[in-house]
Amino acid sequence: MMKLLATAVRTIAMAVPSLVRDLAGLCGVGLVSYGAWMIYPPAGFITGGLLLIVGTLLIALGNRAAG
Repeated sequence: MMKLLATAVRTIAMAVPSLVRDLAGLCGVGLVSYGAWMIYPPAGFITGGLLLIVGTLLIALGNRAAG
């Protein structure tokens, strides 16, 4: 039981840095979109959509290059 718990804690500890990085990226997209929305409301939606599309493309290209 203790080995299982130790393995689970180790697995979670290894996943935390990537989760924090992804959360920070999503927060950044949200803040940039909100800032654009404060200037002109439709610009917030356009900016958010463009940032998410660019992020998805970068992830896809990175996965393609890795394997």
